[in-house]
Amino acid sequence: MVSRYLFLLIITAFTFMTRAQDVWLQNYFSPVSGCGLSNAETVNVLVNNNSAVVMPSNTITVSYTVDGGSLTDQPLSSNLTPGASWNFSFSVKANLSVCGAHIVKVWVSRPGDLDHLNDTVQWTVQNDCQIVPGTVTSNITVCQGANAGILSLSGWLYGAITSWESSADGGTTWIPIANTAPSYAYSNVSQDTRYHVQIDGGFCPDATSGYATITTQALPVAGTITGGDSLCENEASGALNLTGNTSVPVQWEYSANNGGTWTTVTNTTTIYNYVSLTTSTLYRVLVDGGVCSDLYSDTALIYVDPVYPQPVLTGSDSLCITSASGVVSATGTFGSVLGWESSADNGASWNAISNTTGAQDYVNLTQTTLYRMITKGGQCPDVVSDTAIIYVQGLPVPPSLGASDTLCANAVTGILNLAGAGTPVLSWESSTDDGNSWNPVSNTTTFYDYSAQTETTLYRVSMEGIFCPDYYSDTAVIQIDSVPQAGVLNQNVSVCEGTSKELHLTGSVADSLFWQYSSDNGATWQTIPGSDMTNYMTFPINGNVWFQVLALNGVCLPDTSNVVMITMLPTPIANAGNDTTIYQGESVTLNGSGGVTGIWIPGATLSDSTVSNPVATPAVSTEYVYYVINTQGCIGSDSVLIEVLDLVEFNIRNIITANNDNINDTWNITGVEFFPMTEVKIFNQYGKLLYENSDYKNEWKGDYKGARLPNGTYYYVVLKGGTEEEYKGTLTLLGNE
Repeated sequence: MVSRYLFLLIITAFTFMTRAQDVWLQNYFSPVSGCGLSNAETVNVLVNNNSAVVMPSNTITVSYTVDGGSLTDQPLSSNLTPGASWNFSFSVKANLSVCGAHIVKVWVSRPGDLDHLNDTVQWTVQNDCQIVPGTVTSNITVCQGANAGILSLSGWLYGAITSWESSADGGTTWIPIANTAPSYAYSNVSQDTRYHVQIDGGFCPDATSGYATITTQALPVAGTITGGDSLCENEASGALNLTGNTSVPVQWEYSANNGGTWTTVTNTTTIYNYVSLTTSTLYRVLVDGGVCSDLYSDTALIYVDPVYPQPVLTGSDSLCITSASGVVSATGTFGSVLGWESSADNGASWNAISNTTGAQDYVNLTQTTLYRMITKGGQCPDVVSDTAIIYVQGLPVPPSLGASDTLCANAVTGILNLAGAGTPVLSWESSTDDGNSWNPVSNTTTFYDYSAQTETTLYRVSMEGIFCPDYYSDTAVIQIDSVPQAGVLNQNVSVCEGTSKELHLTGSVADSLFWQYSSDNGATWQTIPGSDMTNYMTFPINGNVWFQVLALNGVCLPDTSNVVMITMLPTPIANAGNDTTIYQGESVTLNGSGGVTGIWIPGATLSDSTVSNPVATPAVSTEYVYYVINTQGCIGSDSVLIEVLDLVEFNIRNIITANNDNINDTWNITGVEFFPMTEVKIFNQYGKLLYENSDYKNEWKGDYKGARLPNGTYYYVVLKGGTEEEYKGTLTLLGNE
């Protein structure tokens, strides 16, 4: 306790000595950020004497630099009384005329000043220069709605671009554009538009650049060609006219291959005469676009029909319904195909088919069908081809073997019967590899006895197809499930209370396993969900438990394994004692009990972690766990918390035990000695003031006017000395406890 007071005395003396020499910069006033700062800005700060002595003139030196440049020193020319402040200005002015940010650093120095944490102030001063707004370049004429380019701001100095703006009404109203770059990419401008730039001057006035104008030329209209026609071969002559165009023709063009290639005609008029065409021809006009691209008119077609003979069809056939697919084709020279027709009633009626090619596909026909093709005559009569006949034979209906079945291997018997057979039986077939391969069975009857079957087998019947391919009946599956074998569980075992045990099953052969347990010596059994496994980790054992396994395989009856018993060994009871509170540097004896032997963890702050009552000296609050073991090897544990209080921590105790054991005999506030002038007040439940003290020293014993107060709950208000912190709470008064 003596060493603690000596330490506080040294700290207090050192603090007083340090403060006696302390001069500090309390604040700064100038220079501050602005527009167009000069090379003669005044540096003005507030110097403070943070001590109890007079500091004579010329003993305090004030210094400053700008941007880490040359140093300016100037002494304080007047005495500075205790606690006084001096509004100090340097006679040498600061040069802040360069645009941008400047760092101003000011500090004070005085011999004997040991506290340098408050000697320096540093701040940033922004000097913004007047904006030179420049202008947007340059004016341009573009094609309306089909244009792109770059506008640039030139001649611009200082400030920051905040946005571009556009005006479509000659500058009366402006619309902001979210762009802070010195260039702007325009595209698809549809009307005459001006553009300028808004510039933020920071501390200087904002400005607007000069503008540039984009002038738009309306898209020309190419016009429409009239006079298109459909004509017969050798009679194709006439005239085409271009109307509705707003620009002059550059040339006419024609194409005889449906627009694949075009041939230029030297003609700049709006009329074109064509004579004696022998093939269909497209015409178009290219008109002048001005600043826009030249563009084409619409296309006019002069369609010329040739005269063709009757087409001949090939591809008539006789087919089975399973392969009634193929192609009927036209041969010879013929005109454009208008469509095809089919008839399923031997030509009595015809159905249109939307197909304009010279070949007609037919797919999976189900009846005999006739086909013919119709070609376009244009100005000449349409032409009908000859007729092709596709004869279709119906497919026999596959017979059925009836329902499949599943049987256990120890009870296999039954007969398969073929029903609905319309053609002769060729043979039966069987498969034991899920249909990957089939084996013939010498049987041409409509039934089969499978009673001798020993494994899962698929059956089908091969039928004669007559004119169609041979075919099969449906497939029947006779599923054979093996008799399950549950296997053998490992032997009985003993485990400590609350622990788990892994059980092992060997020799099991089954589709599914179900583990079961019984807590009443096999009287009732509970199935464990999700336990289809050969190795099972049990739940924590808290009593004697029996385990067994059920094995299932398809439709066969289940098989049960042997029973194993897990015997529970009791856990020893450990007692680590009661939680305790001590101060830093104090020790306490732990008291553990239970089991045959024990160990404390952690052991670093214990005198001996292997004894039941070690001495604990923790530096911080620590929870100790006492582990004990019994003769059967089972382990139990209990914990105790040793709370360590900081000596200088301001901690209000909430109990008084006035029993003269020198522990909590007075109301104790830990650390109150470090906070002089701590005020306390004690009230009863009715609000009556029982005790107060303006500089509490941990001396109140729970009395009022010299008499001890009754046991019970009281209320306190504490104002922590030297601060504005107030604490409120309850205090319990006990006696002889």
